Amino acid sequence: MPKWTDSRLDVLPVLRNWSAGTGPMYSRLAHAMRSAIERGELPGGSRLPPERPLAEALEVSRTTVVLAYQRLRDEGLVESRQGSGTWVPRRAAAHATSRLDERDRTFLGDSLARAAAFEPEGTIGLMGACLPGASVPLDEEWRAAEADVAEIASGAGYSPQGWPPLRRAIAADFERRGVPTAPDEILITTGAQQAIDLVARLLVARDAPVVLEDPTYLGAIDVFALAGARLVPVPVGTTGVALCNAIEAATPALVYLVPTYQNPTGTVLSESDRRELAGFSEERGTPVVEDETLAELSFGVEPPPPIARFAPRANVLSVGSMSKLYWGGLRVGWVRGPRPVIARLTRIKVVSDLSSAVLSQALAARLLARREEVVRARRLESRRRYKKLAELLRESLPDWSWTEPSGGLTVWARLPTPSAYELARLAPRHGVSIVPGPVHSPSQGHADRVRLPYVLDESLLAEGIARLARAWESCRHPAADRRLGVIV
Repeated sequence: MPKWTDSRLDVLPVLRNWSAGTGPMYSRLAHAMRSAIERGELPGGSRLPPERPLAEALEVSRTTVVLAYQRLRDEGLVESRQGSGTWVPRRAAAHATSRLDERDRTFLGDSLARAAAFEPEGTIGLMGACLPGASVPLDEEWRAAEADVAEIASGAGYSPQGWPPLRRAIAADFERRGVPTAPDEILITTGAQQAIDLVARLLVARDAPVVLEDPTYLGAIDVFALAGARLVPVPVGTTGVALCNAIEAATPALVYLVPTYQNPTGTVLSESDRRELAGFSEERGTPVVEDETLAELSFGVEPPPPIARFAPRANVLSVGSMSKLYWGGLRVGWVRGPRPVIARLTRIKVVSDLSSAVLSQALAARLLARREEVVRARRLESRRRYKKLAELLRESLPDWSWTEPSGGLTVWARLPTPSAYELARLAPRHGVSIVPGPVHSPSQGHADRVRLPYVLDESLLAEGIARLARAWESCRHPAADRRLGVIV
């Protein structure tokens, strides 16, 4: 890490959303610095900023920094000498990072797990992008599943590849969309996140290249970082030929894309680009993972068919989930692919968890039978919620901009300045949490972006945006915010 310079932004990527959580502010700051040392982002020999400049950069009292440094000194993680400042001794950094290899340090940074773990109680979360399940007939279908439950309960309850009726239902849905699929080409997983993780375990070796969009789904970045992959970003919107050229140059272990209502931008990969990519995969044998978790949530125009439709002999793995269209609490996902690949993924899954919960699968199979009804309702609901978010942003944050998504559940909002990390750090003080743009970026870019989901009810969303507007005001005018006082 470079030596400290008198710039606010130098410290923000290291400390991240340090003020989130509970306890005194100095304790939170000490925890953030301790974590940075453990991740190797403050290696031995790093000189820490002087107390006063750091306090000004973080918009806290100097006492907060003094107490945080004292706690780290007590733990032996930093040393100070008058006239020489404060630094991380090499012996302390070596001890702190001895248990972590490089992929662990990457994963422990801006990860999905870290974002979920540090949301203070009472905060309005503008982080998760799943609709509530209240408008889906969960209770009705659960009561109707009584006979299924009785049948399932007569056995051991394990179904490693997935409950057969659910696999048949998912295979039939792929057939409906023009992708010939047999039930044994489907593996049921505990959500789409596990599906991506299993694919990474099978196909991604340490230091292997993985091509993925920039920005993209945070959970996928986590999975590939934890696998030790070398991430090769391509900008969202890269056309088919250019995308194939980038893939050819990288010779990756796999390509991961969210082609339909991309997370977080809401864009759609065109049919011609899908054909181009499918042909490339079929010709070169490069595995392509198409994440379809948002594919049903259109704002009107039907999206193109799945990439798998254009490559019957290619190694295209289609990942889906019940979470976005139905309800995240079901924890039911799947991956469709060639039989030999599905068989190998099943063996890996058995080692991981033996089997996903079969009762959830029974409910999922019944809900899939009402797909058209749920799709109509959810599309109206997501469109209405987007319009409300857009209205709130225009009223409360008029200097922000965005491109209207074609579907999905998120807005990729642009700030007037590259202040996403700073805003994310300040937001919990105002009772709201957000994900800064660089967290969605394999290249740590998009410092002027934040992802805003439109999944909360209107009153809660309105209050969340009002709090976010106050956080933005304090981000733009930190001196005025300091006058309100700081709790040490």
